Amino acid sequence: MAGTDPRPYLTEAKYPCGRDELLRAAAAAGAGDDVLGPLGTLPARDYADGDGVWEAIRSYNGAPIHDTAKEAP
Repeated sequence: MAGTDPRPYLTEAKYPCGRDELLRAAAAAGAGDDVLGPLGTLPARDYADGDGVWEAIRSYNGAPIHDTAKEAP
């Protein structure tokens, strides 16, 4: 399992939201690197809720999980 369960730090996130909002909400709630690091590796897409975020983090297997070239408009 990668990282710590981020859900307690995401109670103020405005869902659906993307990675940047998740990082902002978690940092504002005082999350440490064990939460912020895994959140930063998530693909830049919208997440419906904290459970979806946690599932995405838990399924991360160490391989690159997004291609930043595909994120450009």
